[in-house]
Amino acid sequence: MTYLWTEKYRPSKISQVVGNKEAVTEFLAWIETWRKGRPSKKAALLYGPPGVGKTSLVHAFAKENGWEVIELNASDFRTREVIERVVGAASTLGSITGATGRIILVDEVDGIDVRADTGAVQALTRLIGETRVPIVLVANDPWDPKLAALREMCQLIQFRRIPKPTVASVIKKIATSEGLKISEDKIKEIAEKSGGDLRSALNDLQIAAAADLEVAERDREKEIFAALTSVFHSGKYSEAVAALQNLDLEPAEFFTWVLDNVPDQLTVEDLASAMEFLSKADLFLQRVNLKQSWGLLRYAIPLMTAGVAVSKKAKPKQFVRYSYPSRIRFLSSTRAERELLDGICLKIGRALHMSSRKARTEMLPFVKLMLTHNGRGLAEFFNLTQRELEYLKGESVSRPARKARGRSP
Repeated sequence: MTYLWTEKYRPSKISQVVGNKEAVTEFLAWIETWRKGRPSKKAALLYGPPGVGKTSLVHAFAKENGWEVIELNASDFRTREVIERVVGAASTLGSITGATGRIILVDEVDGIDVRADTGAVQALTRLIGETRVPIVLVANDPWDPKLAALREMCQLIQFRRIPKPTVASVIKKIATSEGLKISEDKIKEIAEKSGGDLRSALNDLQIAAAADLEVAERDREKEIFAALTSVFHSGKYSEAVAALQNLDLEPAEFFTWVLDNVPDQLTVEDLASAMEFLSKADLFLQRVNLKQSWGLLRYAIPLMTAGVAVSKKAKPKQFVRYSYPSRIRFLSSTRAERELLDGICLKIGRALHMSSRKARTEMLPFVKLMLTHNGRGLAEFFNLTQRELEYLKGESVSRPARKARGRSP
C-alpha cells in the first residue's frame, strides 16, 4: 500500500508541529481554559494559508493527550441537518471510547456555500453557544463575510506561512528517513516552490523522489532475495528463522514473497508440507492484523520460514529464479499513476476549498472534460505540472523507463 507522505509524517506530538510557535502557544492556552472549565470563547478559529499545520496541530494535541477528535469537513458535511445531528450530538454527549477529552473539528469552514447550504452557519453559531466541549474551526480566509457571526464567537488564532529554510530542513530530514539521494539544490528548489506550504513541499518531494525510490527498491530486492535463499536453500531451522532479522520488511509482506515463490522452489511432494506451515502462519498473521496481537509473530515467523525450510527434502536440479509477487507487482506498476492522481486531487481540493476525496469524486470528471475542450487557464489555476496535464487529457504520460521486474540476480 502506498501512503502519502503528508499522512505518513503527520505530527503525532505538539513538539513535532513545524513553525507557528506563537499560534501553537495560543491554541494550548485556549485549551487550558477549557480544562479549567472557564473558556472565554467556546470555539477557536484557526486561520491561515494551506499546508501550515492548522489541522495537524489539533490532531497532534488530541493524540498526545488521549483526546478524541470528531472531524467534519465543511465541504462534505455542510448542511444544517448534518451539522445539528453530528456536531450537536458530539458537543453535548459523553465519550463512549474512554477518551480523556473531546474536540470537534470543522475543517474548511470557509468552504460553506450560503446559497447551497442554507442554515449551516446559523446552526454552527447556535451549537457553539451550547457546546460542552471545545470546537475548532479551520479556514484559509476568515474574513469571508459569511463567517462574520462565527468570528464574533471564536478566538482567532493566526497561522503564517512556514519559512522556506524550515521547509527545506523538514524535507531534508524526511528524505534521509526515506533513504533518498537528493541534492541540496533540489531540496532548495522544492522549498522555494512551496511558498511556505509544507504539505505541498512533501507532495513535490514524494513525486521528485520516484527515481531514487526505484534505486532503493532494487537494493531492497537484493536483500529480499538473500532472505529467500536462506528459507529455500539453507535446510536449517536457525538460518531460516534468522532470514528476517536484518530485513527491513514487514513479516506479512515477506510472507507474500515466500507464498508466491514456494511452488517453483519445492517439488510437489514437499510443497504439501510447506503449504500446511504457510496456512498456519497466515492464520497467526491475520490475528496479528485484526487483533493487534503482536506477540503472535513469534509463532508466525518460524512457521513461514523454518517450516518451509524443513519441508524441502529433495534438492533442486537447478537454481530457479525468484519471482516478484503478483499482488506487489501490480501495486508497484500502478504506484506512479496512483500517486500522480492523488497529487492532482490535492491541488484541486486546495484550490476549491474541499477535501481531496470530494475533488476526486465530484470535480475531477469535470476538470478532465474542460481540459479536453481547451480549458485554457485551468492548468495555471490548479498549479498543474505538464505531466499532470498530460494525464488529465488522457495523453501518454512521460516518465522514467522501468526495467522489467520479477527476476532475482
